[in-house]
Amino acid sequence: MKLQLTAYEHSELIPVGTLQTFETEMIPYPDHRRRTIRVWLPEDYDGVKRFPVVYLHDGQGVFQNGDGGFKLNADRALASLRQEGISAIVVAIDTGEDRGAELTPPIRRGEPGKVVNGFKIPLIPEPSSTDIYAQFVVEHLKPMIDENFMTLPDCANTCVGGISAGGSASYYMILKYPQVFGRAIICSPGFPMFDLDNMLRELDEYDMDALKDHRLAFYNGDQGIDVTSIDYVIAVYKKLKERGLTRRELMFILDTRQTHSEAAWGKYLPEFLRFLLAEDNSEPGN
Repeated sequence: MKLQLTAYEHSELIPVGTLQTFETEMIPYPDHRRRTIRVWLPEDYDGVKRFPVVYLHDGQGVFQNGDGGFKLNADRALASLRQEGISAIVVAIDTGEDRGAELTPPIRRGEPGKVVNGFKIPLIPEPSSTDIYAQFVVEHLKPMIDENFMTLPDCANTCVGGISAGGSASYYMILKYPQVFGRAIICSPGFPMFDLDNMLRELDEYDMDALKDHRLAFYNGDQGIDVTSIDYVIAVYKKLKERGLTRRELMFILDTRQTHSEAAWGKYLPEFLRFLLAEDNSEPGN
């Protein structure tokens, strides 16, 4: 399927690379919802060379597009890594009105209204539609991107990433589709929504051979609401190590000074991308 693309060249908002957008129906959803997709192409995109692809949730906040929301500045992050030979296409999937259901996966929920480290965990309405959302990305969006852009389509060159609920969705998607996603960015995930004991049991039962040579980058702050997720992220990270994933496959950054904020996520994005995309991953994670 050839896409009708709107292109934005260099500007104050996109100072490096090129941003192209299109709108598509999220075909698995029965309500025919539509979504804007933003595709950033690096400066060295020449129509000949092929690139890894990073799929990021909450697309309105991925680039400096002036809409008033948070900004990860993914274009700047990748531009800063170009001299190290690291480059990628970024596919940013805009958030919909049903964000909570789309990005909160069907993992067994924890105790309703529980309090973690002084914060009451909000309830996300059931049912989750993350399986449908993931199906859209895997079966509809990714084939369109691979057809219309110069991608490296294998799992080793396909990353999924997000923050908060998007971090939870990315964790769920790499476990559900390890043959599609070989890399994941999991920032300040909404794990406190879930039953931690159940999450750890599921990892005990998971076939870890499916994650061989995959790379997962975890991040958490330790101020504000981020204190609710820190124990969960540490427990999941330790369980993955216990199940055999190595420091070459796992990264965990804990910044005790940071809150649940775009400043922290954007600050560490280049480090995540370096760990996930470097061909020579000889620098281990933490």
